Amino acid sequence: MKKATDIKTVAVLGCGFIGFSWAIVFSRNGIDVNLYNRPGKSYDMALEKIRKGLEFLAAEGMITEDVVEKAMRRVHLFDSMEEALVGADYVQECLPEDLELKQEMYRKISALTESDVAIGSSCSGLRISDIAAKVEHHPERCIVAHPTNPPHLIPFMEISGDNASPEAKESIYQFMEIMGQKPILCKEVYAYVLNRLQLALIQEALYLVKENICTVEGVERAITDGLGLRWAFTGPYGVEELNSASLQEGLEKYKEYMLLGFSQLGQINEYDDAFVEKAVEGFAPVLNGKSHKEYLHWRDRMVTNTRILKANNQ
Repeated sequence: MKKATDIKTVAVLGCGFIGFSWAIVFSRNGIDVNLYNRPGKSYDMALEKIRKGLEFLAAEGMITEDVVEKAMRRVHLFDSMEEALVGADYVQECLPEDLELKQEMYRKISALTESDVAIGSSCSGLRISDIAAKVEHHPERCIVAHPTNPPHLIPFMEISGDNASPEAKESIYQFMEIMGQKPILCKEVYAYVLNRLQLALIQEALYLVKENICTVEGVERAITDGLGLRWAFTGPYGVEELNSASLQEGLEKYKEYMLLGFSQLGQINEYDDAFVEKAVEGFAPVLNGKSHKEYLHWRDRMVTNTRILKANNQ
């Protein structure tokens, strides 16, 4: 398997929400990017989106102005996957969450690349063992490399693959750290780590609104003006550490309280169109007059400023 420091060219397959963002991550860190997409809207807009993303980072002080042009020169757009894979030292697949599509693509990618080239999937729920089921040419290099959307702003990512070689996982782990990402290793499980945590919270958020316990705005405020402020710096175990004299005391002291709480959590098995309409209407005060695009830009600025704050106060 190629060493992390030997990865100089990455083939990014797919120019959608995740693909163009990965291109920013790699290109801004000195890596050549072969970006592939079928002809269409995503293909036509890819370079413009990458430039805007880089210019945003420069405007927010995350990178210097000269990095923008240097990074853009490293991005090469292809409408042929075969051509995009030529010379690739690592492949980052960013195609839709469709098992049959990914299986067929992995079969082709593995046949077109050398055996020491790791192939990482940005999949958020599918198991890599299933995706690589049809791979005949060294399937042990097939891994999950699932980012948080968008990876050029939020560095957390998960690397997994129960049937993948330790060398493949370790190489890409080290490579992602060089790229400024914050990877973890985990076993294969539906939705992996971040999305499982997120789904647990979303389930309760839906329940609280569905049962008229509080409003959509109330749920949002509980996170953005409550839990989110500390979760940006301390995770759930860190919270328990600081809620008591130590983590050990916290887990022992609040065991009965937490176990009782687990049994009281809401269950959501279905929601109808009326609930969707209620949620959309209830979210309007949160937008506070912003369009979707304006809200997205505001989110990106807040995330970037938080990353700068954290970096300056380690």
